Amino acid sequence: MSDSDNVRSEKRREIMVLVLAPAVIIALTLASWVLARWHIGPVFLNASLALAAVLIGGTPRLIAGFKDICRCRITVNVFVLVALAATVAIGEFRPAAVIVIIMSVVGSLESYTLDKTRRSIRDLLDLAPQTATVRHNGQEVTVPVADLHLGDLVVVRPGERIPVDGTVVAGASSVNQAPITGESMPVEKLLGSAVFSGTLNESGRLEIKTEKVGEGTTLARIVHLVQEAQGARAPIQNLADRFTTWFLPTVIVLAVVAFFVTGDVKAAVSVLLVACPCAFAIATPTAVTAGISNMAKRGILFKGGMFLELGHKLDHLLVDKTGTFTFGRPKVMEIVSFNGRTPDDILQIACIAEKYSEHPLGRAILAAGKEKGLTIPEPEHFNSTAAMGVEAEWEGRRIRVGKPAYL
Repeated sequence: MSDSDNVRSEKRREIMVLVLAPAVIIALTLASWVLARWHIGPVFLNASLALAAVLIGGTPRLIAGFKDICRCRITVNVFVLVALAATVAIGEFRPAAVIVIIMSVVGSLESYTLDKTRRSIRDLLDLAPQTATVRHNGQEVTVPVADLHLGDLVVVRPGERIPVDGTVVAGASSVNQAPITGESMPVEKLLGSAVFSGTLNESGRLEIKTEKVGEGTTLARIVHLVQEAQGARAPIQNLADRFTTWFLPTVIVLAVVAFFVTGDVKAAVSVLLVACPCAFAIATPTAVTAGISNMAKRGILFKGGMFLELGHKLDHLLVDKTGTFTFGRPKVMEIVSFNGRTPDDILQIACIAEKYSEHPLGRAILAAGKEKGLTIPEPEHFNSTAAMGVEAEWEGRRIRVGKPAYL
């Protein structure tokens, strides 16, 4: 099955969960109410519609409740099971259907939130290319990333994403590895430098010896951490179950008292229905999942809901990587000139050399020149040396801008 078929299949499942199931439950409940309200058809018909709504929407919760009972645990699912069972037992199918509607709608919202989270994970996975150029016996061939092996020599051209974790064995370039390390500036990669899958090769040609592929890459481990974070329960998520442990017995006692006081079993069941904590069971997991998902889309990964919950207790935040909290756009702050040159002279000469450069530092120099309103003529010759700097000729003079070793 192709990727597009998988996407369409997931979309159909999403529509089933988010729209169709709640719509069917609501339609059945409304039809049952209309038939009963205006006395249309036999009684068993409207009762059957409401019961069908209960079974369609309530079955997952009922199964979960039975499982928790078998584990000797009193949870929100057990509470829902007791409330629905008692309501159905006395023949009040429509009130039970209303509870199921609430659960279905809120459950759909949770599913929608989880789907957004899955999409953010897929966005992370999309950083890794699906094919790679491999150099073998002096020839370069394109193969699926899944067919790569440790030790393969992968060729990455400018503008391509690196498909594997490995070590540079030939070439030099600037690599944007912000998705992996958070560094706002491209990192110069030379012979022996380590590179990561999903990072962007910006300038030069690289030949990389494959050391990790597939699930072993750093990007795959990051995705796995995000998935684990969504599955880890925050301490506050256990609050509903802890609350239910004593709340359910209390409500059952109140329901029994209501029955003895009124002599009406419907009054006792009403106590169970009113106390049913449907929203309480869903609210916290949905909030935690949405929080982790939104942070992941912004490049911030939480290892679990517990750490998200502890955020409000922070007084100070220590960060061990320079440049993480920046706009990722360098800016010229100061120009120190020598030998009688003015800062504007130095800036203009640097702008001429960097006029055709794609490096972020080159773009910053050009932006500073434009802010000053400087005239930047065309260089007569331009050459860029990956991971070192640029060289240009203008009016018979050779201009170099780059690292001290390059100069």
